Amino acid sequence: MNRADRRAFTLIELLVVIAIIAILAAILFPVFAQARERARMSACLSNTRQLGTALMLYVQDYDETYPYIRFHCGSDCLTWKNVIRPYLKNLDVLACPSNPFAKTIPGLAGAGSSRPGPNGEGWSYQPEQRMPVSYAMNSCASTWVAADQLRAGQSPPLRSAELARPAETILIAEDQGVPYPDMYAAWLWGRAAGGNLCMAVFAHSACKVGNFIFYDGHVKSKKWLATLYPIAQNNWEVHEPNPDPNNRRITGPPGCDSGDRSGHADAPSGPDAKEFQTKECQSYQ
Repeated sequence: MNRADRRAFTLIELLVVIAIIAILAAILFPVFAQARERARMSACLSNTRQLGTALMLYVQDYDETYPYIRFHCGSDCLTWKNVIRPYLKNLDVLACPSNPFAKTIPGLAGAGSSRPGPNGEGWSYQPEQRMPVSYAMNSCASTWVAADQLRAGQSPPLRSAELARPAETILIAEDQGVPYPDMYAAWLWGRAAGGNLCMAVFAHSACKVGNFIFYDGHVKSKKWLATLYPIAQNNWEVHEPNPDPNNRRITGPPGCDSGDRSGHADAPSGPDAKEFQTKECQSYQ
């Protein structure tokens, strides 16, 4: 064939090809991103299973007693994460790969921040001088007040025999952006001692769920508001919830409240309540 007989692509044909490639990319890139997030979520789920096993081993070694959330607080706090560390293969089991705040900078003290980097409480007790931010203990089951700050006989460490619903009560949940080793139900509607902490509730972007360890050691993924409603079947209280359909009160030890240490907080009327419609609270739904 003569070179002069060859026909080049016209501009319109090139634009059509480019448009088709752009459309395919727009369709496939989100699919690839979701696939990557699901892989990270699976890694997080594996971490929570290892944490659940570590906590059950701790309970066996300490006469069926769960750790305090905080044992001692000074310039830093010795927390449940520190005491179960010997039961973990490495510190990064406490880091969820999906969580942007999981990777911390050694030696950087924790504080509420919109930027990743600061460590969670307990970092100064670790040889690595860091503490990942990803997991928090349910402080509607065990008080967040440090053990050495409690009055004699006030909120002793939780024992297995005290659990009315071990398979339905959250032990560990996922958090982000705050150094605290605990979280409680009032975070879900923004009424917490540390201010509006809806933004600290972590949900995996692929399906807007959190991973939870329950007191019997099993792990489950759930929508956050499904842990609260119906109130009569909530996953935050250690005891049997009040069966009254009009009851909205979540009760627990000092700290399971809106900052007054009363040990109780009244939840909004339902999942559609205005408290859950703020930008901060919508982020985990």
